[in-house]
Amino acid sequence: MIDTANIWDKCLNDLRYNVKDNVFTMWLRPLSAHQEAQTLIILAPNDYFVTYIKKNHLQDIQQLVTKHSQGSIEEVVVRVDNAGRNAEDNSQSGSLFVEDEVSPTLSEHKFESIHHNNAKADIDANMRHNEPVESADTKSLSYLNPDFTFETFVTGKSNNLAYKACYELGKRQSKNRHNPLFIYGPSGLGKTHLMHSVAHRYLKNNQSFYYFTSEKFINQLVYSLRNNKIEDFKKKIKKVDLLIVDDIHVLAGKTKSSNEFLTLFADFTSGDKQLILASDRHPSQMTEFDERFRSRFSWGLTVAVDPPEIDTRVQILQKKAASYGMVLPKECALFIAQNVVSNVRRLEGALNQVFANANLTGAQITLEMVQYALKDIVAMRVQAVNMDNIRKIVAEYYDVTVKDIMGRKRTRSIARPRQIAMALSRELTGDSFPEIGQSFGGRDHTTVMHACDKVNELRAADPAFDKDYKTLALMLQAG
Repeated sequence: MIDTANIWDKCLNDLRYNVKDNVFTMWLRPLSAHQEAQTLIILAPNDYFVTYIKKNHLQDIQQLVTKHSQGSIEEVVVRVDNAGRNAEDNSQSGSLFVEDEVSPTLSEHKFESIHHNNAKADIDANMRHNEPVESADTKSLSYLNPDFTFETFVTGKSNNLAYKACYELGKRQSKNRHNPLFIYGPSGLGKTHLMHSVAHRYLKNNQSFYYFTSEKFINQLVYSLRNNKIEDFKKKIKKVDLLIVDDIHVLAGKTKSSNEFLTLFADFTSGDKQLILASDRHPSQMTEFDERFRSRFSWGLTVAVDPPEIDTRVQILQKKAASYGMVLPKECALFIAQNVVSNVRRLEGALNQVFANANLTGAQITLEMVQYALKDIVAMRVQAVNMDNIRKIVAEYYDVTVKDIMGRKRTRSIARPRQIAMALSRELTGDSFPEIGQSFGGRDHTTVMHACDKVNELRAADPAFDKDYKTLALMLQAG
């Protein structure tokens, strides 16, 4: 007997890594599924969802269903969940959003009304508490990923400090608590994995927690404010031992939500409670917030999660392959790691693409097969790494024009980006100094050599400069 709920959970977990966070939250997380004969029926809230899923995600879903059902499910159909719709139409419904508090990513979908039966159902469905998950539908809405544990996390230089900090928090009665723990870094590098790992340990220790994405946190606050339930909402949260808020930077500009969050901040940074926050950047760089927030975010321990180095990327791929029960030859893992460098999510997305190709064609996983399966990703990477695109990306990053970089002005605000662009060209294209000089407005090869030497010197002396350089390199090499 096929476990349909388990198959759909695995599909959702894979889809999570193949799309942007806001797309997954808005469009994929609300879906549920059941099986009829050899067909998987995906139930969507309304016709807008059905149209969107068919147009944008159905092909990927079909491949994943084939993989996780080992071919036993032959067809995938998307249709409206009429039972859910009827229940909704018969209920007292209320809008979840107010105009001045809607996050930018959600406001793009203003045509869609999101309703819930009542405030309690709304809060319980969208916050992961320490109660057991019973049904497949509830599990698909749960934010606590069963695969996101310390045991499945691959460590390296890029994430070791963040891992150790979270691991200490997961220990019962640990004396090495830092409150709040603030984890920052670009999307897709494992911040959510680490936070879920801590939550799993709290659950194991019979301690309670709430985990929010920032969007859900804002939505719950707004709903509670509009329905005069804000004190009940905060009282419910304050009962738990651990509060986790992901992507906290989205709170910027949401005045009411931010102020309510400050009251919760005070409760969870005192006594035996714990607060974990995550963002895409260091608190000092969150200039959208006033000093009250930036200083509070920095009270405890701030740790970075950086893009993984190549050895870690290979380990991630091989560990993920083993979890699928698949064998990924080392040369194949190395090829993927060399061509997908920007983040773990894209890395695992590329691996899923290889496995889907293998399952659909029946081909053995060899280096040639992997090269074919990822030919589009490789082509995109090669296309990005050329001197024209390097100048364009560097100019945008430093808010200058390509004309400035190609020109003769020697002011530092222009000369420095020009030198960085030359150094990146040398590192990423392998072109000679004369070729690079010629491409940068007919400059002498000694100018390019001086630029490369200067950039290396600044990288060694200034960590912020080095981080900017590495970020630009990753942007250009992203697969």
